[in-house]
Amino acid sequence: MKLFDLETARELITLIKPIVEDINAKREELHYCMSRLEEETDPLEKIYLESHIKDLDTDIRRLFQKIEALGGVIKGVDPILVDFLSVYKNRYIWLCWKEDEDTIMYWHEMDEGFAGRKPIEELYF
Repeated sequence: MKLFDLETARELITLIKPIVEDINAKREELHYCMSRLEEETDPLEKIYLESHIKDLDTDIRRLFQKIEALGGVIKGVDPILVDFLSVYKNRYIWLCWKEDEDTIMYWHEMDEGFAGRKPIEELYF
């Protein structure tokens, strides 16, 4: 697992945001197709929708894998939460980002989750 300083993790967020946007767009399309599938009566259209749903699911999984390949650790999918392993005062911590945030503004201890997030300023001031 990669170790990140705050600056490097924040730089990665600029790469991750477009991936997250793609994930959310594909999820919307997935939900739409699943709704259509439930109501569809044409067998050929059902086959198409089932195939398209599988493709969308595969695409979404690949996009999450892209985030992980960059070094992010997926901690939640709705909303999308990504943590980056870091070190502070000789202990491991998580730098924490939530999909609607502009940049990394929080961190938490290894054994804490989202509820344990603290402002990043606590680390550096």
